[in-house]
Amino acid sequence: MRKEPAPAAFSDFILLLISAAPKLGLPLEAVLRGAALPPAALGQRGVPIPLSAARYVWSSAERVSGDPLLGLRVAETLDVGTLDVLDYLSRSSASFGDALSRFIRFAPLLADSGVLGLHADSRHARFRHVAPNSVPAVSELLAGMTVLRARAFSGEYLRPVAVRFRHRRRGGRGAYERLFDAPVEFGAPCDELVFRREHLDVPFRAADPRLCEILEAFAQMRLQQPGPVDAPPPAAPSGFAAEVRHALRECIAEGNPNIDNVAERMGVSPRTLQRQLREQGTSHRALLAETRAALMDRYLAGASPSRHTLAAELGYASARSVSRALSRR
Repeated sequence: MRKEPAPAAFSDFILLLISAAPKLGLPLEAVLRGAALPPAALGQRGVPIPLSAARYVWSSAERVSGDPLLGLRVAETLDVGTLDVLDYLSRSSASFGDALSRFIRFAPLLADSGVLGLHADSRHARFRHVAPNSVPAVSELLAGMTVLRARAFSGEYLRPVAVRFRHRRRGGRGAYERLFDAPVEFGAPCDELVFRREHLDVPFRAADPRLCEILEAFAQMRLQQPGPVDAPPPAAPSGFAAEVRHALRECIAEGNPNIDNVAERMGVSPRTLQRQLREQGTSHRALLAETRAALMDRYLAGASPSRHTLAAELGYASARSVSRALSRR
């Protein structure tokens, strides 16, 4: 079974905090003390770093600052361009929905520690982040940046229908309500921003299809660079099976990776999905097991979540199913 690389991050993820530190009065020396970072990571983009080091720095920043709302504060201080290619790729997208899709695709340029997904029905669009070991400040940073960038790039006051976080509330509700202007819930199954479905079609003012094409090529090239692992990266899967793997990750994040949901997401019938996978020597069941195994490796690398937690986050029917999967590893 092909296994994905261990969860990884890049120096860009740390540089966000370094950029915001002077505005927030955050003592960087104290924050970075004890972090296992290569020297280049403190001033150069694209430097691979262990995900554990990135989490350490953000957790240290929470502790040193004593600010339970650090993630929201950082989101409000980050100028356009701080996210480098992710910012400019999003800004040049045609619409909010296009920008979210591209962010999901290229988020590993910051860190590859969870599963991002976008699911839309006739009424709502849900932008979800499933990462059981996420630092609360990072979860709130992601949500805050998403909303603030959408407003800045569209010129419209996009207001979520609901905001949900997996962690418990850490500060007063006033700061959350001021930024999101929406009901905020805590202790949810995953981090989630819920928008009205039509918000995905809100156009961005600086939309530029040709620039998007150039930036996507550059971002794809950076994604293919070797990461912080000792072994060489596995060959990227190709063809229809690769698209199914991507759809499976999104459906797992949404809680239902059965073949009907995966086929619907890909715009084909379940029968066509089965036939094309059979022609490539695999099946929905095999790819689902492979994808779950890779995600489980990521979750177990950072902590020891309960069987019930793994069942909820990997789309298993029960904790017993998780136990059976673990016994086969």
